[in-house]
Amino acid sequence: MTADPIIERMPAPTPVPTRVGAAERVRVLLEEEILGGALAPGSRVKADDIARRTGTSHIPVREALRALEADGWVVHRAHEGMSVRPRVLSELVDLFEARALVEPQAAELAAGRRTADDLRELERVLRLQERTDDPADLARLNHDFHVALARASHNSTLASVVESMSKRVRFHYLPTAAARRPDSLADHRELVALVERREGARAADLVRRHVDATRVEACAALEALTRAEADAASAASAG
Repeated sequence: MTADPIIERMPAPTPVPTRVGAAERVRVLLEEEILGGALAPGSRVKADDIARRTGTSHIPVREALRALEADGWVVHRAHEGMSVRPRVLSELVDLFEARALVEPQAAELAAGRRTADDLRELERVLRLQERTDDPADLARLNHDFHVALARASHNSTLASVVESMSKRVRFHYLPTAAARRPDSLADHRELVALVERREGARAADLVRRHVDATRVEACAALEALTRAEADAASAASAG
């Protein structure tokens, strides 16, 4: 297919809605900063700072933080205030276990039901992945690819479940996105080809292997980060 240079420009992070309330605009902005790594796990999230940099009053900022807490993106601790939630190995393992059950089925259905528009969307996201090596972009585009694949199943419930999981995958995937880039791209290219040829069983098998390989690398990356943080804390206390 001929690439459209206008359509295929690298997308900006999730746009902040302009026709919704201030609280929702702040919520979307902060969620994107958390998912993209601008607000790292453990970072303090101070309402005063957010209000200043967004030009928003404190009331919608507090509403946004309550919504983010309900969604599990920030946590509140007594005497410490709000901070970005940590990455937790047990949650990562549970998340990828669920992916391994759901996403192969979505891929198999997509191979049988995909339309020309579905293929164009998968190819568009794939080309954008090929153009970047930025970890935040790669994590976002990985999310977009898996969501597009699930939507090609034309099962709205299945697509909704995958989209919800993929947002949390994006959060956990970020530390390993750069290292996973070559293998992820190769798997995504092959998946598009299998879906185009309507080879559902092979697409499902590839997704199953793809999810498992990502799980192994994401767990290793998180364990390495945890060790590094523990070593840093130990060194600081010793000093």
